[in-house]
Amino acid sequence: MLLAFFATVSTGQMTALPPTDTKPLPPGSGRWPLLLLASLCFAVASLLATPAARADAAHPTVFVLLQLDAKANIVEKTLSDKLPGITVKVFGTFRDFDTAATTGNPDALLVIPALLDARGKKATLQGTRGGKESEPWVLVSVAKPLDGPLAGKTIGMVDLLGRDGTNAFIAQVTKDKDFKVKRVAKVEDLVPLLEFSAAQALLVPSAMLAGFTKHSRLALKTRELPDGGQVALPAVAVLNPAAKDAVVKAFNGLDAATKAVLGIDAWSPK
Repeated sequence: MLLAFFATVSTGQMTALPPTDTKPLPPGSGRWPLLLLASLCFAVASLLATPAARADAAHPTVFVLLQLDAKANIVEKTLSDKLPGITVKVFGTFRDFDTAATTGNPDALLVIPALLDARGKKATLQGTRGGKESEPWVLVSVAKPLDGPLAGKTIGMVDLLGRDGTNAFIAQVTKDKDFKVKRVAKVEDLVPLLEFSAAQALLVPSAMLAGFTKHSRLALKTRELPDGGQVALPAVAVLNPAAKDAVVKAFNGLDAATKAVLGIDAWSPK
């Protein structure tokens, strides 16, 4: 209960006003002011949040995870320089990417389509090379091509999909089973698996073989895979519809040299 007081300025006296009605309010009748205040606060917060959301759409963030024969920080700088208005974050490991993609709410992803499929996402732009949307992957081994079933053999691969995703990917591409998997974080960690006999073969895009041969003295041999071992090239998936126009325009504007870094030479809209 509140008591109101009235000050008489001329006399300096303070006189108490009659007390307000002290009858108890009906149940629930005191709630509406609080509900009204909560509604007003929510409305104000929504209005304040709107400009921020629009700012994000105007300056989209793209998360990147790819198997490239280049340092992540170099690729990040290259893409940042060539994609005006886009904030680019290139991840060096699947674990870092997975954590950030789950909590960071990126506007778009640049990854291999197998990762998009695993996350239930669809490509907006599909990378192509020579007019094709896929490229052959091969098994690389030392001295001679790996022969026979893969059962019991260890296959090395850059981790682009996590443990279960990598196992499923290898099974799909090789059409084989009961193999062991050695996942590594970076491309430069692959050849040492062969050098130290930690794996009997590596599963990689055939386009990477030249780089391996250049930087290694090993006599590397390849084994072709069923159906040509075809794997889809990198793709862009826009997750925030409000950012679609900005992202598509920026990636379509990439020059030939930057596209080559990504292993493609053009984009195909999906």
